[in-house]
Amino acid sequence: MKGFERNEATDLAVAIAELFDAKKAENIVLYDISKISSVANYMVVATVSSTTQGKSIADYIEENLNKVGVRVLRRDGAMEWIVLDYNEVIVHIFTPEVRDTYHLEKIWGESKNAFTLEDVRKFLEKEEQENSKVEKQEKPKKEEKKKAPVKKEKTKTTKKETKWEGLYQIQQMKLLGLQK
Repeated sequence: MKGFERNEATDLAVAIAELFDAKKAENIVLYDISKISSVANYMVVATVSSTTQGKSIADYIEENLNKVGVRVLRRDGAMEWIVLDYNEVIVHIFTPEVRDTYHLEKIWGESKNAFTLEDVRKFLEKEEQENSKVEKQEKPKKEEKKKAPVKKEKTKTTKKETKWEGLYQIQQMKLLGLQK
């Protein structure tokens, strides 16, 4: 997608858009405002069907981002329009009436870089496919460069060393989510 660059702010904006989608928000749009604003790099806007859903989604976004160490700097607004400030990303949660009244998109329309969540997903999927193709092409080259294996002298391992190696492997598997 033209104008869509991957960076920390982009990843945060996409994560917020995905959180919106998980809670059934509608008309989710990411705006790259980095070229026209000193306030933030992205603005994520979504519509909710009710004030209850809006508050619930705002809480959900805050809770999930807190879990990964991303804290909201400020939360403001009435029930019909909630704003979450994550420094590089500003989040706007609107009821349909308020979104239509304020036309926030028209104010920031000059950004020319508005992306729907579907567009972003397609872009990320394509990027992932291209990266996996590159990795597959590079893998044979790496294997060609490998030298003949060097024979290692066998050393005696004690039961204690084997036990610690096993515990270490289990710990690594747990960290990778391969074992509970």
